[in-house]
Amino acid sequence: MTNQAFGQYNPDRGNRWEDWVNAVLAIWFFLSPWILQFGSRAGTSMLNGVVGTASWNAWVLSVIVFLVAVSAIGRLNLWQEWVNLLLGIWIFIAPWVLGFATGYSAAAWDHWIIGALVFIFSGITIIEFQPGRHATG
Repeated sequence: MTNQAFGQYNPDRGNRWEDWVNAVLAIWFFLSPWILQFGSRAGTSMLNGVVGTASWNAWVLSVIVFLVAVSAIGRLNLWQEWVNLLLGIWIFIAPWVLGFATGYSAAAWDHWIIGALVFIFSGITIIEFQPGRHATG
């Protein structure tokens, strides 16, 4: 990877379906603490403790992933894909790092699935637009 590839302008890039998928994943990720009821366990509050950490991580990261995905839809650079690739890694490892991998399976699985998907879809775009590789779609 070169710096040119990281910020490479590609006039043929256009809107990529992967960027739209990441935007939709971000919307789900933002709503998921309520839908999956991360804080519905007896005696827990969504605003404090481990459950609160899982919820806040989902809310903050979903906003960032969404903004980066929308930026990627509107611009013809690859830096957004690299940022979302790194965010996908963080989302995936967050249950272990933040301590909700055990005991809060809905939050953990939500993070693992969303993190893996954001990583995969960003990686697909990065691979498709490596220098010397002709993009399709």
